[in-house]
Amino acid sequence: MRPMTLKHALIALGLLAGAASSIFAQEAAPAPAPAAPAPTAKAELDALVARINAQLRAGKNTPEALAEELAAFDALSAKYGADKSEEAAQILMMKGALYAQALKDTVKGTEMLQRVAVDYPGTKAAVNAGRMLAMMEKQAQAKVTQAALVGKAAPNLDFTWRSDEGPKTLDGYKGKVVILDFWATWCGPCIASFPNVAEVVKRYEGYDVAVVGVTSLQGFVSGLEGGRVDTKGNPEKEMALMRDFMKAKAMTWTVAFSQQEVFNPDYGILGIPYVAIIAPDGTVRHAGLHPGGPLAEKAEKIDAILKEFKLKAPATLEKSS
Repeated sequence: MRPMTLKHALIALGLLAGAASSIFAQEAAPAPAPAAPAPTAKAELDALVARINAQLRAGKNTPEALAEELAAFDALSAKYGADKSEEAAQILMMKGALYAQALKDTVKGTEMLQRVAVDYPGTKAAVNAGRMLAMMEKQAQAKVTQAALVGKAAPNLDFTWRSDEGPKTLDGYKGKVVILDFWATWCGPCIASFPNVAEVVKRYEGYDVAVVGVTSLQGFVSGLEGGRVDTKGNPEKEMALMRDFMKAKAMTWTVAFSQQEVFNPDYGILGIPYVAIIAPDGTVRHAGLHPGGPLAEKAEKIDAILKEFKLKAPATLEKSS
């Protein structure tokens, strides 16, 4: 006698009420695919941030251009904001960061970041919002410092090493227009701007203009063949390697190590590259510039100073439209 199977037992007990054929069909059919998990707040926020980054890379950095993305932030906040969770705090923090950093609306950005800090205490987002608010305060103060520099005597720099024989201090350059380009070997945007700096050097060769790449001891040198070289505690090695770096990067201008840190508070420097233009009388005429961009825009500023001090200037360059 064959042993009774589970199917037969269920049928015998009357639990299937004559539906044995349907059981066989169910056994033969493949198991249904599991339902797709509901999207999480993190996944939706990550997708939104990716969209925004793509828009920013395309040059769309106004509230009008990002109207759909800003509306999406509002929808996410409405969907997840009531639970006071880490994810809800992160949504509001990212929106505040977008306003403050990309849209340059520090009023709205600050308001949102402050809400994160107050309404979501104990979350990582609240901690990060606090840090961002502190950084924004530093940025605002740096702008005040930079604005106050214009027309005033340039804070002096003491050069502990330079790639050529020249003045040991910034004061020693009086009588020339000085382009100070603050940078470091690890700074990608600094290195990316080197071709732009080289254009300035070439244009003003033979004129009373000096271009000085100002850095300070970092404890290592990046960008050389073979990778990063540790020089901590050995400034002589770091300075010696600078000549190799200059050769590798085709730097045709003076490089100098300043005794002062490259993030020099006297110049309001929070980020590099950072350019200041000093007039022949030693006063700051421009501060907080970026070395990239069209040559004509920089030449306009430099030429104006040369002409003001009755110094010879190259032929005027036409701005590109």
